[in-house]
Amino acid sequence: MKRLKKILYWSATSVLLLALMLFALIYWSMRPTRGIPIKKYAVPRAALLIIDIQEDYTGPQAKKRYHDGDRIVRVSNALLAQAQKKGITVVYIKNVIDNPIMSFFTDGINAPSSPGTEMDHRLIKVPMAITLSKNRPDAFSNPELEAYLAEKQISQLLITGLDGAYCVNATARGALNRGYKVTLFQDGIATESSKSIEKLAQKWSEAGAQVKAGSEISP
Repeated sequence: MKRLKKILYWSATSVLLLALMLFALIYWSMRPTRGIPIKKYAVPRAALLIIDIQEDYTGPQAKKRYHDGDRIVRVSNALLAQAQKKGITVVYIKNVIDNPIMSFFTDGINAPSSPGTEMDHRLIKVPMAITLSKNRPDAFSNPELEAYLAEKQISQLLITGLDGAYCVNATARGALNRGYKVTLFQDGIATESSKSIEKLAQKWSEAGAQVKAGSEISP
């Protein structure tokens, strides 16, 4: 009987520790990053970030389908077409879950080298655009993004994609933390969280970002 109690005790303790580790990992990963404030450039330039519009979320074989996926692709393509015409820098951002614990709990979504991790095939492919990976919600967690934007002397970020409550939110706040001017295209952002886009948009505005309806990039 004592042996059984010990087994149950250590089993319960192990489960609790695992739960605490998972909670700590999620909490850490959700926090927006902070970085060096951007420089003031003589000629301000903008970049369009397409965040996590991937086959696993919006494609025909999506593992976690967003019900607004088609609209998000359509709005993003309108923005991509304008960016290409105006010579605006484009960066495609894709989420890659390479942590085995997170991968287990997300059923293999966005696994490295998985076809579902690629950007939605319907998105316009802008020549000279780059694709960067991230393994945390904030795209700035990949230092290559910050370095690339500095190289291009970018001071304004135009953002569309998924998920409004997580990766889009964290990236926008990471950008604001660095002094970027941030514009979020509300019609090109979706969320599967309990928060509505309207409430998220209000929070973004309060944080200092500009929120726009439609899909028109202002001069």
